[in-house]
Parts: sequence; structure tokens; C-alpha cells
Amino acid sequence: MNRILDNIKKKPFKNGFFLMSAISFGLALLSQWLGRTLLINIQLQPSVAPSIKPILLSAGWLQDISISSYYTLSICLLLLLPKRAQLVAIFQGIFLILHSTVILIDYYLLKTWSCKINRLALDYLSYPKEILNSLSSKDLVYILIFFLLLLTLVVILGKLIVAVHNKLMSNFQSKWIILPLVCLLIIGARGGINSIPLGLGSAQKTNSSLYNSLSTNSLWNLFHAFQQPTLNQNIKSALMSSAIEQNALEKYMGPDTFPGGLKRMPQIIRKGSNVLFIVLEGINEHWLERDPSESITPNLLRLAQDGMWFKKAYAAGDRTDKGLAAIFCGYPSQPVKGILLDPAKWGALHQQFLPLQFAKQGYNTNFYYGGDPDFANMGTFLKFIGFQHVKTYPNDQDSKWGVNDETMSNRLLIDLIHRPKPFFASWLMISSHEPYDVIDNQDLPEAEKLKLSIRYSDAAIGKLIEGLKKSNLYDSTVIVVVSDHGKSVGLPVTEDYEQEFFRIPLMITGGPIRDMYRGVAPHLIVSQTDIYATLTEQLLGNAAKTPFSRNMIYANHPGMAISFTDNKAVLAASGYRHFLFMDAFQLKTPSDSLVLGLQSQLIRDFFRK
Repeated sequence: MNRILDNIKKKPFKNGFFLMSAISFGLALLSQWLGRTLLINIQLQPSVAPSIKPILLSAGWLQDISISSYYTLSICLLLLLPKRAQLVAIFQGIFLILHSTVILIDYYLLKTWSCKINRLALDYLSYPKEILNSLSSKDLVYILIFFLLLLTLVVILGKLIVAVHNKLMSNFQSKWIILPLVCLLIIGARGGINSIPLGLGSAQKTNSSLYNSLSTNSLWNLFHAFQQPTLNQNIKSALMSSAIEQNALEKYMGPDTFPGGLKRMPQIIRKGSNVLFIVLEGINEHWLERDPSESITPNLLRLAQDGMWFKKAYAAGDRTDKGLAAIFCGYPSQPVKGILLDPAKWGALHQQFLPLQFAKQGYNTNFYYGGDPDFANMGTFLKFIGFQHVKTYPNDQDSKWGVNDETMSNRLLIDLIHRPKPFFASWLMISSHEPYDVIDNQDLPEAEKLKLSIRYSDAAIGKLIEGLKKSNLYDSTVIVVVSDHGKSVGLPVTEDYEQEFFRIPLMITGGPIRDMYRGVAPHLIVSQTDIYATLTEQLLGNAAKTPFSRNMIYANHPGMAISFTDNKAVLAASGYRHFLFMDAFQLKTPSDSLVLGLQSQLIRDFFRK
């Protein structure tokens, strides 16, 4: 015992085992701090208060220490094995590559989704082609340079580790130091000596999901994402009683009739009209509401003045696949996974297929898309719900994602002119999707590139509308303009940020709109899912109540919308906002009851046999 105490007193900073462990811990801690600091500095907008940055930098230090402690514990085990220097060098290289790759992925996710790696992002890893299409050529060059430099650094550090180890070989003892060292590292890994270990929330000190993502250690977040239960595993805890579900559905749908039993709705669209959907790619409503002197959407604004412009419309989810299910099937976004990703669950759509309903009435149904229809089972889904033709142009690509909007507007116009009438057509745009390669200057900030790409897409819409008018099709075609989802790029960080992320343009316009409804901008809060009930009633005479879809022309529309994404929900209602993480599944307020009750109904539908 005395000999051990003498060694601890005299040799701790000369012991090779201790020094190798300490160096490993220091390098790991430095890499964690640098990675988190880099993301915070890159992502913070100039408008953010300077006082926020120190809070974010300090919030995640316990997670940095925890990851570094876990890493060093592994090093301690490797130091007990033969050829330990080579093993430590290899392990250190793998760790640096993993951490750097995660930081790089988080950078792109924060730039486009305002979040770090989560289960949804992991699901999309099965579409590598589309992930690469989201990156510009410049991005790919930077990534290649990044990994070349990283590999160089790994090799240099590996050789340095071997050299340091060889120098420390003369006094490399583990027996007397390993126990106290491991104890300290276990305390660091747990985040202290408290009875409850360190959790993900330890780094989340603000009420902003974006800020909380920035302050969270990226590796800690990755491990947390893998540890999270899947939607299937969460089913039992997520399901509510049938009474709560029914109450939520009734509140979401609104009453059947006016007071007194009346159920009359005005006819705002001429029956028998052609239908054209223009589905915008990732454009928020706030881009259309800019100062008129700097408007980037003059053509969309002219369309809005020729019909009804719902300025308080909300996307059901945060991805294109979720948007398509909401727009054409009146189906809300699944709380975690979009329904297009699982064809076996398409039976949950209640046969509410908008194109199929019009096809049954003699409409010619076509979907136009410049990108890859195989992404997220999109092409199969579109045919499943009644589009007779899904028109893509894989051999004529002129951008990363496919055929750009200007080229597509010309193709679409020519096809619509020769298409049998009446037609039900939809065009899903792509040019406002990252990497925004319709913009020549790729050195601009992301928000500026998005702005210019929106201007480009708006010009393409203008050419299409001009062509429809010259071809005498405009007067007989009702045009529905709606965005598939919102986007965080260029979105101001305000207290309404969560709601504003989902607020999207929605217009019902064109020649067949009755004159008294032109230029009308209702203050009603509506959802993408409401398009189904509105069009089937107005053009097909179907006034039957449908699950999850409410008629926007109906005076007793409840004036609310619920958006689901990544295990959270946002409820938008007049003068009210409610943001709810759903992993707790607790009914604390009436709003919780509404959100969780509707979620429960969706999940029960989704997993019904």
C-alpha cells in the first residue's frame, strides 16, 4: 500500500499510461469543443443578440466532457493490449473521422432543416442519390478537400501518437494508476456524481429548438438519435383513449352545420373547370409578404390578386413526401415518418385520392416533375392515388435535381395545350431546392441563394400563366398554388419561429373564380389537408365530411392547423401558438389533448390491420 501511495505522490505526471490517457482526453475534448464552436459560429444569424452566443458555447461543455471521457475509457482498455500504440492511433483516427463526418452532416442539416441528426434524417440515408443532388458542385469539392485534409491530419496524429508512446515506454505502468483514472473517467462520462446520469437536455438552455440543437454536442446527439425508440416502439405509450381521440377529431374538424342546422356553402369556382396545381418547393409565406419595393414574387402576387389568397395556411409536415399526402389525400403528416416511405400503410389514406376523384368524373390526370420520381416512392404513390400519367424527363436534366423550372414551364404549357379537356394536372417545382444551382454566384449566403432561386421559379410561373392566357386556357383553369413545406433558410428567428416554419403560400385562383372572391385574403387559419375537401365540394359536389380535411369555404371551419415533424407538433390557431414535444405523451392542457388525441388517431389509422 505504501509503495502505491509513493508512486501516486511521485510519478503521476511521469507515468506513460497516465500521460497517454491524458493526451487522448485532451485531444478528444479539444475536438468536441472546436466542432460545437464551429457550428455555433457558422449558423448564428447576424440578427441574433450577442448575449446568446456565450450561453450556447457554455451549455454543452458537460456533454463534451462526457464524450471525451467515454473515448478515453476506450483508450485505457487499448493501452492494456499488445501493440497498443498502433491500436490507439487507429482508434483515434476512426474517432476523428466519425466526429468530423457528424459535424459535416449536422452543418448541412442545420443549414436546411434547422436540426442535427435525428431519426428522420437517418431514414433518408436510404436515398443517397437525392442527398448528393442537394449538394452543389462547389459543396462536393469542399467536402472532398475536407476529407483529404482530415485523412492527412489522421495520419500525422497517428504517427505522433506512436512517437509519443515510444518515448514514454521507459515508465509505462498501468497497475497503480488505472483504478483512480477509470473512476474519474466514469464520473466524467456520467456528467458528475448525481444519481441521474447526464441527459440530452443538459445542453438545452433556451426555448429555441435551433439554439438548443446548436449547443448540443453532435456525437452525443447522434448516440441519442440511435437510442430513441422507433415510432413502432412508441405506439402503446402514444395511443390515447377513444374518448380523447374522438374529442380531438371533433374539435379539429369543426361542427357539421351552422347554428340552426343550415349547411349551405357559396360556390366560388365554376364547375367543370380544368384544375392545375402548382406545388412550390420549400417556399415559406414570408417570402411573399416582403416589402413591395423588394418583392421577389411579382407573378405569384398577381395570381393572388386574381383569386383567394390564404395567408395563414400551414404545411402538415416538413418534407415533400408529407406535403404530397396532405395536398392530394387530405392526410396529416405522421408524427415521425411520412406515409409515402411505407407503401404497406397507404390503406390508412381512406381512399381520399383527389386525382382519382377527378378521373372518375372524366378528367385527364397528369403529374409533371423535373426530378427523380423514385425518391421516397413518389412516382408509385402518385399513380396509386389516380394520376394516369407521371411525366418526368430524365434524359433532359439541366440542373442537379433534374429539369429546372423554366424548362419545365415550357414543357408543361405545350402538354396542357394538347391535353384532352377537362384536365387535372399538377406541377411539382424543383429550382428552389438546395443547392439552388440555377444561381450563377454560388458564393452567396444560403438565404440570398434561396431568394434568387425563388425569383427564378416565380419568373417560370409567370411564363406559364402568360402562355395559358395566350392559349385561352387561363379562363377555364382553376389554379391552386401551394408549397409542399416550409424551410428554415432565411426565416427570421422570432417567438413565432416554430409556426412560421410551417406557414406556406396557398392560393385558389385563375379564370373560373367568381369575381366577388378575387383579391380576397381570408384571415382563416387553414391546413394543406383542407384542399381535398374544398375542391371536391366546389368542383365535384362532394360535401361529405372526410377525416382530417375541412372545407376552407365553409363558415364553420374551426380555424386551426396542426403540423407534425420529428416527434413534435405545432398547433396554430387565431392569436395562439402551442409547441409540443410528443415523447412525453402527457395531457397537461386542452391543447395537449387536441394535439395528442389527433396524433393518436393518426397512429391508430396508420397501424391498423
